Amino acid sequence: MSTLYVPLPKPPAATTLTVRKLIGRVHDGAVRVPPFQRPLRWKAEDVVKLFDSILRGYPVGSLLFWKRPFAAEEGLRVGNATIEVPAVADGWFIVDGQQRVTALAATLLDLDQGGDPRWDIRFDPATDTFLSGPTSVDTTRRHVPLQTLGDLRRLGRWFPECDLSDEEKSRVEEVQQRLLDYELPGYVVETDDVDALRGVFARLNSTGVRMRADEVFQALLGQSPQPSGQRRSIDLSALQGATDLDGFGEPPRTEVLKALLAMSGLDPSKRLEDIAEADVAKVVGQTDAAEALRRTVSFLSAPTTASEPGAGIPAYAFIPYPVVFVLLAKWFHLFPEPDATTRRALVRWAWRGVATGVHQRAAVSAMRYQARAIRADDMGGSIERLLDEVGEPVQREWTLDRFHATHAASRVELLALLEQVPRDLEGPVSWRALLTGGDRVAREIFRVDTIEDHLRERARSGANRVLLDKSHTDLKTELRRWSWERDRQALESHLIDEQGLALLKASDAATFLERRASRLRVTVLSFLARRTEAGAPRILSAESYYDRSPTRSAAGE
Repeated sequence: MSTLYVPLPKPPAATTLTVRKLIGRVHDGAVRVPPFQRPLRWKAEDVVKLFDSILRGYPVGSLLFWKRPFAAEEGLRVGNATIEVPAVADGWFIVDGQQRVTALAATLLDLDQGGDPRWDIRFDPATDTFLSGPTSVDTTRRHVPLQTLGDLRRLGRWFPECDLSDEEKSRVEEVQQRLLDYELPGYVVETDDVDALRGVFARLNSTGVRMRADEVFQALLGQSPQPSGQRRSIDLSALQGATDLDGFGEPPRTEVLKALLAMSGLDPSKRLEDIAEADVAKVVGQTDAAEALRRTVSFLSAPTTASEPGAGIPAYAFIPYPVVFVLLAKWFHLFPEPDATTRRALVRWAWRGVATGVHQRAAVSAMRYQARAIRADDMGGSIERLLDEVGEPVQREWTLDRFHATHAASRVELLALLEQVPRDLEGPVSWRALLTGGDRVAREIFRVDTIEDHLRERARSGANRVLLDKSHTDLKTELRRWSWERDRQALESHLIDEQGLALLKASDAATFLERRASRLRVTVLSFLARRTEAGAPRILSAESYYDRSPTRSAAGE
């Protein structure tokens, strides 16, 4: 059996507690969230459904707690609020039920949630329903905030200011009693084995908003609320932070997990349930993993023309296919300092996989094969196998599809445009400034809803996008004010020539978009040809030409 799922020494003890008692324990610091819990995922509608179920008398599931002593804490988090709590001798960590317990405490306790809409819930006695979202002046004195329902005295102070009838007040009092006296079944575990609780937490993820693979991993191998001494701790969130060099940005934690598994010699697409006991010991330590990720980011963001060349991708948000990040993490864990020739070969591999489509996210088998192709103590053979996996790109036409900053083809177009060193009238545009625009990292010249229907598909493509940050608005009007004689350098940096500018000034959207589409296709194909070095002879590091003995070759296979 995997050591990830350590059995409990004895079954948990059954108990019941009312909502009133539960939120009281939260307020007193006797119920807390352990570090291995996943982030809060519930939305306001989930909270509304919980209270509606309680009001109707429906079961809302059992809770599982781990009995532990707690130290005093100044910033205990309850929803979006923080409170100061004393030391507690017999506290409970929430192992299962964090979303429900937090929803009850954050809405019913009198805490400052900073306007977080998830916990701004109210009860309407006229319709006997719970509501979320903005309220009107007319309903402020008729809808009862759940914070008010959480305490008899608060409700007593609210009644004189409300506009409810006596009958409605009676209904509110009945609802308050029904909520606060609702009994929740629970179980309390007493054990000193942290790892056993981690396994229980991961296995209990069977209903509601399911945990992602990275959340299960963080629960099983993340930092413990206290040292267990049985296994190495890995903090995926800290590894995310290690990648944010010079504004590169943080990859999703799911991709960091895949990178960690790859550099540990495990299948990056492997289900965590299938991790065997022997696999757990292979997981790379925090320090080594962070160093490999930093080297990966340095390679990805380095210009292709540098003395130590890189892939020329300045930010994670611009990577066409994230599998490149995952596989490079394994590479730089095994081979931390490849020479310039090998780095250039890695650049070819990264971009050829984009051009041939091998790096597509859906190609899970291709990711596995490439991960296996990278073998310790065989750097030369590893790069040869990687290049064989992606193949030689074939020159083809570039199709301009609908532009979206999360699509691989759009990111290739974005990088090709970025290589032109886009400018505004003040000088070069910062790619960091572009990222602050989110999905509008490449902004529209013509607003799609303002042009003829037959042009809209073309207007949704990269032909209608320029790399100008969000400080520029109404780009069609702005660009028409630019002058070819004065602003030629800036216009050319956006693939707008003199004729294109004339078409723009004449509001000939159809001809302008077709002309710019043609220029963008040529630019992208030229960009890919340079990055992939298609047709160039394969030149590898000196190590690759050493005569390998049959023994070594056999071992490598």
